[in-house]
Amino acid sequence: MFRTIPPPPERLLVFARLPELGKVKTRLARSIGEAKAFAVYEAMLRDLFASIGASSERTEIEMLWAPTDAADGDLISRTFGNYATAMQTGATLGDRIAMAFSERFFFHRTEKAVAIGVDDPRLSRTTIDHAFALLESCEWVLGPATDGGYYLIGCRAGAFDSTVFAGVQWGSSSVLHETLSRIAASQQTVAMLPERYDIDVEDDLRRFAADGDGGSLGELLREWGFGVRRTGNVECLMVNVKWWCFVRAAFNLQHSTFNIPGFS
Repeated sequence: MFRTIPPPPERLLVFARLPELGKVKTRLARSIGEAKAFAVYEAMLRDLFASIGASSERTEIEMLWAPTDAADGDLISRTFGNYATAMQTGATLGDRIAMAFSERFFFHRTEKAVAIGVDDPRLSRTTIDHAFALLESCEWVLGPATDGGYYLIGCRAGAFDSTVFAGVQWGSSSVLHETLSRIAASQQTVAMLPERYDIDVEDDLRRFAADGDGGSLGELLREWGFGVRRTGNVECLMVNVKWWCFVRAAFNLQHSTFNIPGFS
């Protein structure tokens, strides 16, 4: 007689694109170019995988990849390694999240599901575990992003309502507000995580570099000369691998103050 192994009660769904030149980080590519945007995306994937760790007996981590003509078993395996994988389905982001939640709740007997993207490579397993824990006392959990969207959303199986994702203006600054309004309309409770920022445009990338974080992305940005480095009384802004240095008190320069456009 074979013993039935119950599925993990928690499932973390990571919505990601397969790395393709010209198909990832397209907003970022407008300012830094497709090749660099591609390198940034690959670094973000590596850092996110390191941050969230591996699946456990309680929490299954699953990579949901967006369909593309380039998708094949080899590319999927090279990109996501040993993680479980599945293809996203649906016309909008809301459709894709709703479909993924529905399938896990009704076919996989998942008790709690949390969805994230890859735009915050520092999102830690501790934060994700906290999100799952909050679903013990609330029906929904949201991680607000500074751009008006969210970096994480989760709910309990018994609270799932696909209308929460319907009609939202995806990509706008009203995504979080609209989602909260829909949860409130269904008379359900929601827990809020601390606000974080995504890496979508060059300003976000420079903010990340200025934070001085390590990982693959931090190393890559240092190689390119993004960010701010301070040594003693010298503060240097690295812009396109050129150093603009402002010397504080080290020399008595007889020059008027000058400004670099975009930095103040």
